[in-house]
Amino acid sequence: MIKTFGDNHFLAWTGIMTIVMQLLFFFVAYAFQFDKVTDLAGSMNFILIDLFTLCAAGFFYPRQVLVTVLVGISKLYLAGYLFSRVMKRGHDARFDETRGNFFKFLAFWIFQMIWCWGVSLSVIFINTDPSNPSLRASDWVGLAVFIIGLYFEVVGDLQKDAFRSDPKNNKDFMHSGVWAISRHPNFFGEMFMWWGIFIIGVPVYDASSSNWGYATIIAPLLTMAILLFLSGMPTAEGDNQKRFLRDSDTKKRYLEYRKKTSPIVPMPTCLWENIPHVIQRCLFFEYDMYAMDWNFTEVECSVTLNEPLEKHGAA
Repeated sequence: MIKTFGDNHFLAWTGIMTIVMQLLFFFVAYAFQFDKVTDLAGSMNFILIDLFTLCAAGFFYPRQVLVTVLVGISKLYLAGYLFSRVMKRGHDARFDETRGNFFKFLAFWIFQMIWCWGVSLSVIFINTDPSNPSLRASDWVGLAVFIIGLYFEVVGDLQKDAFRSDPKNNKDFMHSGVWAISRHPNFFGEMFMWWGIFIIGVPVYDASSSNWGYATIIAPLLTMAILLFLSGMPTAEGDNQKRFLRDSDTKKRYLEYRKKTSPIVPMPTCLWENIPHVIQRCLFFEYDMYAMDWNFTEVECSVTLNEPLEKHGAA
C-alpha cells in the first residue's frame, strides 16, 4: 500500500498525477501541433485515477470494484470513440485558433486538469475510504442511473456518427433515434453517469469517518457546469446554428426541431411542447443563452444576435 502521509484519500497523489500527465500530453501536442491526443489524454486520465485509487488503497470492496469497472468501461469507450473521430477528421477545429499559441493552448490543458481531477472526486473518495457498508437500494439506483446515462451517450454518439458518415446528410442535422427526444443525448448521458457514481457512493459518505464525502457532489455538478455553460451546450448549439441556419429550408426545419425537442433531458416531443417555457427554462435547461442566432448575409432572411428564436418562427 502506498504511503499517504496523512492524505488518506490520495487527493495529492491523484492531483499530481493529473498535472504531470496532462502537461506531458500538452508538450507532445504543442511540439507536433496536432490534436490526436487531446481528448485521449482526458479519458485516459480518468482511467488512471480510477485504477490507481483502487489499487493504492488496496481494499477491493464490491462497491469499489463496481465503481472502478463502470468508470473504466465508460472512459475506455469514450477514449476509443473520440480518438477514432479525430483520426477521421485529421484535426480538432476547436483548437484552430489556439494550437499555435503556447499559453492559450496551455489554458485548455489546465482546464482539462481541473475537469479530470474534479469530476473524479466521487471515485477517489469511494475507492480510498476504508468504510465498507453493505450494498443497498441506493447502489442499485445509482447503477441504474449510470447504465441509463451510458446508454444515451453511446447510442447517441454512434447514431450521430452513422448519420454523419452518409454523404447525403452533409447539409442535414441529426433528428432521429435518441436525437428525436433530446438535442444532446450524449451530454445527458455523461451527466447522468456521474450522478449515478455519486449516488452509489452515498452509503460510503454516511459510514466514513471523513466528514467531506458529500462534498464530492462537485463531481456531477462540475460535469453539468461544463456541459451546460462552457464547452458543451453553448458550443454545440452555436455550431448547429452556424451550420443549419444558412439555408432557408434547413433553417425552417431546424428551428422546428429546436421548438419540439428538449435540449438535454430526453422526453417525447408531445410532452415537451406542452411544458410552459418558464418551466422549460428553470427545470429542463432551455436557457436563453442557447437561443443565439447569427447574421448571415448569405440568406435573405437574416437573424439577429441574441434575439429569441421565437422571433424567427421557432414558436
